[in-house]
Amino acid sequence: MSMMDKSKNKMKKIAFKILKPFIPFIVIILGLFFAICSIIDGIFIQEVQTDESSMPEAQAKLRTQCIEKAEYLNTCHNYKNDELTKYLLDIDNRENDKEVQWSHLYAIMAFHNMTNGRPLNEDLLNEVAKSFESTFKYEKMTVKIETTTKDKDGKESKSTKEETGYVLVESDTIMGHYKYNYEERTVEKNNTKTTKKVFTNEELIGEQYERLKKYLKDKLHVKKEDIETNLQIVLQAANRIL
Repeated sequence: MSMMDKSKNKMKKIAFKILKPFIPFIVIILGLFFAICSIIDGIFIQEVQTDESSMPEAQAKLRTQCIEKAEYLNTCHNYKNDELTKYLLDIDNRENDKEVQWSHLYAIMAFHNMTNGRPLNEDLLNEVAKSFESTFKYEKMTVKIETTTKDKDGKESKSTKEETGYVLVESDTIMGHYKYNYEERTVEKNNTKTTKKVFTNEELIGEQYERLKKYLKDKLHVKKEDIETNLQIVLQAANRIL
């Protein structure tokens, strides 16, 4: 055996000794990964197709019902300055990544079907939806725009106008409970001074996906130690069928 071969074998033995304690964890992680993929592909993904023309009529109808229910859940409990509104109002569409999606509802229903044999129908959809009503709270924002102009003699004049809109200050949805922080800033550009509230950051109150975790625990009786794994199964399935 050449010196190079001996060196390679020695390196392999050293690498094996280093990795040996981690092999059981690697096997478990790979097992979970393939199990999740298998469940998603075998149960969730085959249930929903994005092309309605190739769906059975009942399945296409249920998909439409999920879409309509998600739209309702995102607009049924919203407030602008403590006044009830049925609209999403944030000027920067900050609700987009916090809304419940129709695929979330379908994935949860499919999980029901997988764990306790419940049929996927409108009754189950309505039952699931009760736990996932969204709340978006808004505050009115005034944008003050002050423009300075000069006439031909160099004399300055100022004009001011105000525009109003709404900014999202709190959301409580399937994604979690968030608060949004702003600060008032003034920006000057090309003889125009604009004063408005500018978004600074969002703050998660409690746990992300707290409602969904609670649903898995209370309604589907998922054990505490299995919550995170099952949460990921539902979320990955929802993302795949969206």
